[in-house]
Amino acid sequence: MHVLLKEGQESRVAFIAGRAFSGAVTRNRAKRLAREAWRHIRNSVKPGFDIVFVLYPGLETFVEFYSAMQYLLRKADLLL
Repeated sequence: MHVLLKEGQESRVAFIAGRAFSGAVTRNRAKRLAREAWRHIRNSVKPGFDIVFVLYPGLETFVEFYSAMQYLLRKADLLL
């Protein structure tokens, strides 16, 4: 996860899934799951940050993405 401070704006997010995934289908599925997890978390994230999540194989369910994203955001002190 990479974070950049942007004062006074709503926090934005981007997801990058590298070629370590076995194919385009699994890459796109990982990004869809990550976007859905973000949709549930975004209201509890501090405003004013640009956040980039780099996705790697290993997480397969929504719950895994949600908990990993929450852990990273808490570790970076970005949750309200």
